[in-house]
Amino acid sequence: MIVFCEECGSKNIIDPEHLDPNHEPIRCIECDDILRYKIPDAPFTGHLDAAPVLLELRLGPLLIVMGEDRPKVTMGRQRHNDLEIVDTRVSRSHARIELKDGRFVLTDHSTNGTYVKINGSDDSVTLKQGELSLEGSGAIHLGRKLIDRPARTIYYTLKD
Repeated sequence: MIVFCEECGSKNIIDPEHLDPNHEPIRCIECDDILRYKIPDAPFTGHLDAAPVLLELRLGPLLIVMGEDRPKVTMGRQRHNDLEIVDTRVSRSHARIELKDGRFVLTDHSTNGTYVKINGSDDSVTLKQGELSLEGSGAIHLGRKLIDRPARTIYYTLKD
């Protein structure tokens, strides 16, 4: 178990199996002060409920919120896609975003690639038949490098 020293704030790692209240007190590794702690009654066997992770996708006036209730979104130029972008450089089934192990993963299936600009970064990421774990917020362009066409730009924001 981890015990922080009240005097100096140092992190001390203590094996609860070797704690004995009848023996000499355990001291801080940094300042030698006596550590104050409570021996756990039983080990924690449950799990912590993580806050739901959401991803907002915007294409023009359309807003899609991804999460456990909607773990997959498809993008392409055909109508069967959740996000349809009519452009000759966009494949029929161009790319998808899936919730995998608490992360939103963008996968490109296209010939012309998918381009991602992450806000706060000067660089863009080019995906060609690859995957990218989305972070923060940014813009996704299908089939074309970053262009100033809001009607064909998918904006995303990761929400905690």
